[in-house]
Amino acid sequence: MPINISSDDLIDNPSPRCACMLILDVSGSMHGTPIDELNRGVEQFIDSVLEDDFASFSVDLGVITFGGNVKTILPIQPIQEAKVPVLETSGNTPMGEAVTQAIIELDARKKMYKSTGVSYYQPWIVLMTDGAPTDTYKAASKKLKDLANSKKIVVIAIGIGKKCNLDLLSEFCADGSEPKRLDGVKFSEFFTWLSQSMTEVVTKSTPGMKYIVTQSTDGWEALEEDNF
Repeated sequence: MPINISSDDLIDNPSPRCACMLILDVSGSMHGTPIDELNRGVEQFIDSVLEDDFASFSVDLGVITFGGNVKTILPIQPIQEAKVPVLETSGNTPMGEAVTQAIIELDARKKMYKSTGVSYYQPWIVLMTDGAPTDTYKAASKKLKDLANSKKIVVIAIGIGKKCNLDLLSEFCADGSEPKRLDGVKFSEFFTWLSQSMTEVVTKSTPGMKYIVTQSTDGWEALEEDNF
């Protein structure tokens, strides 16, 4: 079920918003160095966005984890207020349920933007996993792919380590936007790119525009404005 949060922050700060939902695998296979690096990467992402005066008022962040069960550990809220608890590993990989929950919560946030008259950019979903779903995921992957293909959500899928099934992960992505495999546990590099990309969107683009994600020369995904 979606988490109920107040719209007071939208009234107090009517800046155009860009919601980013991190959907993070914290299953047992992420134990040790991977989860430690993921914790540092999320913290770095928040700190990097906050360094930009405009982005710090425009980026909304939410975090959903999946490991044994699905938890909204950070309901979508201004990144200035975001305090992510330490991520810990447990259980299997209910990725389909986590994606479904993220879609519900982003939709609720978009409705809140509309009801308060706050303009917004198309939201982002960042899906990170080192494995494959252990639940029934087909309905969730189709729903997310359809939203990505219609440019209603930007989906960035990251496979962690050599064992991650990128072909399966691509089922969650827009057509032509392939998931990327993280080299080792270079979460810092990825989250640096993510913070820079989101900052560029909210500082240089117009709210309401739609975006696509394409492969860049350095192997990461690069944001391009979709003008059609």
